[in-house]
Amino acid sequence: MVSAVVLAAGKGRRIGLRKQFARVGGLYLYELSLKVIKGAGIEDVVLVLPPGERVEVEGVKTVEGGEERMDSVYNGVKAAKGEFVLVHDSARANLSPDVLKRVLEAEGDSVVPAIPSPDSVLYDGKYAHRDRVLLVQTPQKVRRDLYLKAYLRAKGKGKVYTDEGSLLLGELGIRPVVVEGGRWNFKVTYPEDLTVLRRLKLERRVLFGYDVHRLAEGRPLYLAGVKVADDLGAVGHSDGDAILHAVADALLSFLGYGDIGTVFPDSDERWRGVRSTVFAEKVLELLRERGMAVSRLDVTVILERPKLGPFREDMIRSLSSLFSVPKEAVSLKAKSGNGLYPGRVEVFALVEVQTISGLK
Repeated sequence: MVSAVVLAAGKGRRIGLRKQFARVGGLYLYELSLKVIKGAGIEDVVLVLPPGERVEVEGVKTVEGGEERMDSVYNGVKAAKGEFVLVHDSARANLSPDVLKRVLEAEGDSVVPAIPSPDSVLYDGKYAHRDRVLLVQTPQKVRRDLYLKAYLRAKGKGKVYTDEGSLLLGELGIRPVVVEGGRWNFKVTYPEDLTVLRRLKLERRVLFGYDVHRLAEGRPLYLAGVKVADDLGAVGHSDGDAILHAVADALLSFLGYGDIGTVFPDSDERWRGVRSTVFAEKVLELLRERGMAVSRLDVTVILERPKLGPFREDMIRSLSSLFSVPKEAVSLKAKSGNGLYPGRVEVFALVEVQTISGLK
């Protein structure tokens, strides 16, 4: 049996943030690695987190990290149950199933993936022979009992090792079996690495949403989650927020759920009079479950009255908050319709989403 330990306990000293909690699409970096590892059929998975951090991932055990990387690995390996343990840095978030498969299938007490260096290498002031240099990556596979033995021996001497292969070699003399790594299995270390990762992983789709509601006296009017009138509101089963309905409709259709009337039908009394912000929250949750995120909103509202100018900034802030999209990526335009659309509110929405390639 093979277990997996995913390291997400780093402090992010070089990049200036805890990179494991940076988002790519709708997923954290550590979630990208977890999806690939669980997709390979590994059931015993341990996620190592910073002390005091609490997250819940279905089917994944969590433990706290230690002072050094090898201390965090030790905590994870102790919690693992397999004869062998696969140790992976969550910062290598572009892990491919092919690299994972090569590591899993190789036999040996210590298996490491590596790639040749494409650059010349200076070591201690002298040029090393490039053809004799390999760049070591993760995931690395080790026999669990040997790792624990090597760790305790190194800890007793006050030694620190930066990966599992070097620990077993240095303390037990076990030379690693080297398999082919992946050129794009790089480690996110600096801010520009995160930019490269996003460009590699993200695909963009532009969706279209539409909604229209009749207006009636004596009702409040909500648009983008903001009340813009007290005495002339949209007729609908819920609060009739046409902007949120149009955006939600575009997203639900893209996710394969049909439209907003299918997911939140007017035959269901749960949705009678409910604020449409509830719909937005539920749709965003569905989006994140698929590893997706809204990256831009472009909304056009056709409404004769009331005038939306005084509410525009509040509406943009509300859309930014509800759909977790930067405020500067929200465009909201209001048109009067030149008297052609009296007694109704009509909304057209273009919604750009980021989807993560390579995930089921």
